[in-house]
Amino acid sequence: MSQAALSAFPEPAPAPAVETVGLSCWYVPGRPVLRDIDLAVAPGSICMILGPSGSGKSTLLKVIKGLLPLNAGTLSLFGQPVAGRTHARSRRALERSVAWIPQHLGLVRSLTVLDNVLSGTLARVGTLASLVGAFPHTLRDEALATLDSLGIRAKADEKVFSLSGGERQRVAIARALMQHPTLVLADEFVSQLDPLTTREMLDIVQGIARTGVAFLITSHEVELVAEYGDRVVFIRDGRKIHEGAANAFTFASVMTLMGR
Repeated sequence: MSQAALSAFPEPAPAPAVETVGLSCWYVPGRPVLRDIDLAVAPGSICMILGPSGSGKSTLLKVIKGLLPLNAGTLSLFGQPVAGRTHARSRRALERSVAWIPQHLGLVRSLTVLDNVLSGTLARVGTLASLVGAFPHTLRDEALATLDSLGIRAKADEKVFSLSGGERQRVAIARALMQHPTLVLADEFVSQLDPLTTREMLDIVQGIARTGVAFLITSHEVELVAEYGDRVVFIRDGRKIHEGAANAFTFASVMTLMGR
């Protein structure tokens, strides 16, 4: 078949960065925290997860990351089913491809910015190397370049406890990027920032997403969903009750979904 004939066939659409079908999770049998969640997040997109406190938003991210069990349903990452979640090989694969930014960032406040960022390379160098500080010079150079791209290279040798909230957010993002992730899970990581710094952080997220990295972000910042998100998912009582384009989502949408 000629090249011209081959070009007439469209290229297959890329697999979702993360896809769940009927995902359910419970701590106590018979009392699910998440129920039958269907979700598909495209590569390079930003999906905002909204919902009231206790709705299961954080639990969803933890199941995708492998921090909580997938009790029912299926989970795929970039078209590859994730099975045997307790197997060490599966955990290592998740660590390499999925970066996790918890709500309180998970930084070690007594360590320097550079050391915190280098901890994002553990899947590559191993825990022992990190404990003795045996990071290759190439990784240190990469970490410094990443900090430079986020505007805080000058803070590399400072302890995290001395940083502002926005600077800590940048450190958490830099640590995540050192994993070379294809998917970033961020659990309300801008919830404690002022409005200006929040927008600065989400501008950074948008720039990273343009490189092909997908983001799944839980948030209460309804006013920013339409501006920074591509898709929005609303969860209530452990169930997905809405999914749609973020640019059409408003406060009125929230009130309707909350039944008010």
